[in-house]
Amino acid sequence: MNGLSMAEVLASRKLHGMNMLTKRKKRGIFKTFLANFGDPMLRILLIALGIQVVFVFNSGQWIETLGIALAIFVAVTVSTLSEYGSESAFEKLQEQASAIMARARRDGEVCEIPVSEVVVGDIVMLGTGEKIPADGRLVQGHLEVDQSLLNGESKEAKKTVLNGDPKLDYLCPCSLFSGTVVTSGEGLMLVTGVGDKTEYGKIAGELQEEMPTSPLKVKLQGLAKVISLFGYIGAGLVAIAYFLNLWLSGALVGADFPFVFEHFLRAATLVVAVIVMSVPEGLPLMITVVLSSNVKFMLRDNVLVRKLNGIETAGSMNILFTDKTGTLTHGKLEVVGVVTGTGEFQQLDKFDKRSELAKILATSLTLNTQSELTKAGKAVGGNSTDRILLEFAAKFARDRWTRQSQTPFNSRDKFMSTILTDGRVLLKGAYEVLAPRIRRVFNKNGEIKSFTNKPKLEKQIQELSAQAHRILAVMIDDVLVGLVAIRDQVRPESITAVNRLTEAGIQTVMITGDAKETAVAIAREVGILESETASQIVLTSDELSKLSDEELKKILPQLKVVARALPSDKSRLVRIAQSLNLVAGMTGDGVNDAPALKKADIGFAMGSGTEVAKEAGDIVIMDDNIDSISKGVSYGRTIFKSIRKFLIFKLTINFCAVAVSILAPLLNIDTPITVIQMLWINLVMDTLAGLAFGGERPREEYMRESPKCRTESIINRHMWWQILLTGAFTAMISLWFLTSHYMDQIRLARGPAYALTVFFAFFMLINILNSFNARTHSMNLFSRLSRNKPFVWIMGTVTVIQITIIYIGGTIFRTVPLDILHLITVALLALTVVPFDMLRKSLIRKDGDTT
Repeated sequence: MNGLSMAEVLASRKLHGMNMLTKRKKRGIFKTFLANFGDPMLRILLIALGIQVVFVFNSGQWIETLGIALAIFVAVTVSTLSEYGSESAFEKLQEQASAIMARARRDGEVCEIPVSEVVVGDIVMLGTGEKIPADGRLVQGHLEVDQSLLNGESKEAKKTVLNGDPKLDYLCPCSLFSGTVVTSGEGLMLVTGVGDKTEYGKIAGELQEEMPTSPLKVKLQGLAKVISLFGYIGAGLVAIAYFLNLWLSGALVGADFPFVFEHFLRAATLVVAVIVMSVPEGLPLMITVVLSSNVKFMLRDNVLVRKLNGIETAGSMNILFTDKTGTLTHGKLEVVGVVTGTGEFQQLDKFDKRSELAKILATSLTLNTQSELTKAGKAVGGNSTDRILLEFAAKFARDRWTRQSQTPFNSRDKFMSTILTDGRVLLKGAYEVLAPRIRRVFNKNGEIKSFTNKPKLEKQIQELSAQAHRILAVMIDDVLVGLVAIRDQVRPESITAVNRLTEAGIQTVMITGDAKETAVAIAREVGILESETASQIVLTSDELSKLSDEELKKILPQLKVVARALPSDKSRLVRIAQSLNLVAGMTGDGVNDAPALKKADIGFAMGSGTEVAKEAGDIVIMDDNIDSISKGVSYGRTIFKSIRKFLIFKLTINFCAVAVSILAPLLNIDTPITVIQMLWINLVMDTLAGLAFGGERPREEYMRESPKCRTESIINRHMWWQILLTGAFTAMISLWFLTSHYMDQIRLARGPAYALTVFFAFFMLINILNSFNARTHSMNLFSRLSRNKPFVWIMGTVTVIQITIIYIGGTIFRTVPLDILHLITVALLALTVVPFDMLRKSLIRKDGDTT
C-alpha cells in the first residue's frame, strides 16, 4: 500500500511500457491522394485522358480533355479529404487520454504525476470527480463509477473490493477502467494495465484499422469492367466500319501512303472519341456534387454528414445495430409514476400533485438524499438516483421537517436512511429489502391505514418490472409512503422509426448493456421484438460469446436483441454481417462504440455523444433520434436511384452514338456525328445532366423496397433492357432518318452540311427528351417534377445551348442555321421516343421499378 519505489517504477515501465497510446504510422495526405487514383471508374477516365492528350495536339479539342481532368481531380480530392479526416478519431482519443493528472503513492508518499507516467503496479488514489488513469482493480474503499464512456449505459457501476485474483471485465465489481470517472466514494486502485493494454487502448488500436470498401465503390468496380469492354469493342468496330467503307468505295485501291495515313489519323481520332464517349466521365463528379448538395437538406432533418459516401451507403443498409440508451430511449432516467399503498399505479401526469400524499412523498425524498438543488433547480452531488428523485420532488409542495443524521446508500444494505429531529426515520431503497418492514401505508389524504393490499401491490411491481421500470420504496418508520417508478422512457417516434426501417427491409438489432429482462421489455415496446421465439432470438453477451462465427452467421437473420453487451460484441457482429455480404450500420455515442462505428459500412454517431464517436462515424444524428436514421436511409436510396437513372440516360446515349458511328459508314454516310459534336454531347450530357438527375428529393416509396445487396450490380436486368431497347430504338430511328427520302430532299435542296445539321439537332433533342423517360418509371413524365426544379432548368438550359450551337456553331461544330420548320419537324420526330418508352414501361409495369 506504500506504492512502488523509483527503481520498481523504472523496471515496470521497461517491462510494460508507458501509459500512452501507440500511434501507427499515418499515411501522408499526398500518398492517400495518389492511392485514390486506383478507383475503378477513375482508372478508365485516366486511360481516356491519356488517349485524349495524345490526340489533342492533332485535333486541337482541349475542352473535353480539360473536363475529364477536372472530373478526376474533384473526385480524388473529395475522397482523399474524407479518408484522411477519418484518422482524426484516434487523435481525439489520444487527446482525451492525455489531458489528466493522477495521484499515486510512491515510496510511501502521495505525489501527483502525469497520466503517461503511471505504471503497472502503481497504487493510485481515487476520489469523487476524478478520471481513472489506467486499468486496474479496487484494493481499498467503495466507489461508484460512470462507465458510460466505455459501455454506453447511464447507470453508475458500484465498485467494491474482492479477494483473490478475479477476472477483470465490465461485470466484475472490483474492475476499474481507464477513462471512466468516479462519481462518488474514495478508494485505492492497483494498476494492472497501461497504454495499449487497457480497454481504452484496445479501442484506440481498432480505430487505426482500415475502413471497409463502400458498397458504391464495389458496384462501380463491376461497372468499370463492363463500360471499358463496351468502349473498346465499340471503338474497334468503328475503326473496322470506317476502313470497310473506304474499301467498298474503292478509295483504297492504288492509294498512296499520305492518303492512307491521313485516313488512319481520322479513324484513330474517331476511335478516341468513341472510347471517351463510352465512359460516363461525369459520374464521379456527379456523385460528388449530388452527395454534397444533399448535405444541407439532410442537416434540416438533423442528419449531419461527415463523410459523403455515407449518404449512399445508408441507402444500401441491410442491417442496423442500434444502441438502446439515448437512441431508442431518451437516454436519461426519470420518474414516470407512483404506486400508492393501495397498489394503484398512477402515471406522473395523473398523480395528484396537490394531495397530502404528494407532499409527504416529496418531503421524504428531499431530506433522504445526498444531493442538493442549485438555484436553477438542477440536482448536484449524490448518485444519479438521488439526483433524479430530488428533481422530481422539487416540483411538489413540501413540509418543513428537520434532518438530524443520515446513513448513505450502500450496495450491501440496498437502502439509505435519514433520522429526523423528531425521531422519525426516513427510508428509501429496494422494495424487496424494505418490504418486511412495512406494517402500514399512507392513503392519498396522508392518513395512515393498515397494509391490506400486499398481493395487489406486488403484482403491480411485477408488471412494472417487466416493462423495464426500476422500483424504489419510500417509507417513514414502518409506514409505506409509496413506490416510485423510474425508467428511461422510450422515444414516441422510435416505434414509428423501427416500423419504417422494417418496411424498408432493414433488420434492426438492439444492443444494450442492460439486463435481458429490461432489454426485452424495451425491444417489445418499440417493435423490434414481437415474441422471444426461434424466429426472433434474444441473446446475452455470455451466450453470444459461446457461439462460433459459423453458428452466429446462421442465426444472425433472426437476431433481435443482445443484452449485457460488451464493446467487443458490437465489432464482432459488424464483422459477421459484412462476411455475409450485408451492408451493416451501427449507432453509438461512447468511446466504446468508436471501433464498431468505424468498422461498420455506415456509422451513425449520436450528436450528444463523445467527440471520438463523432469522428469515427460517417454521419452524426444531431437529435439522437433513430427516426433521423430512417430519413438518412431515404436520402441514400434516392441518391442511389438518381445515380442509376443517370446511368440509364447516359449509357442509352452512348449505345446510340456508337451504333450510329459503326453502321452509318456501311450505309455510305460519312461521319454523321463529328468528333467535336460527339465530345460536345459527352461534355453536356455527362456534366449538366448528371447534376439534373441529382436534384431529386427523397421519396417515401423507396422506403418500401428491399435494400440492395452489397455485390448487386449497379446496373440490373431491368436497366439493361431499358438501355438496350431505347438505345436500339434511337439508333434505328437515327439511321432511318439519315437515309430517309426527307433527308435526301434536304441534301439536294440545301446541301450536305445543312442535312447533317438537321441530324445533329435531331440527335440532341431525342436524347434530351429521353432524359424525362429515364427520370421516372411512372407513365406520367411530370411525376414529382416540381420537387426537382434543377432538372427542369438544367435540361431547359441544355436545350437552349444546343439550339444556339446550331445557329452560331459554324465550322467548329459543322452546323448552319436551320429554318424554323425543319427545327419543328426534327423536334416532333424526336418526340417519338416518349410514346416508345411509355409502351416499354407498360409492358414491364408488372415487374415494378426498373431501377
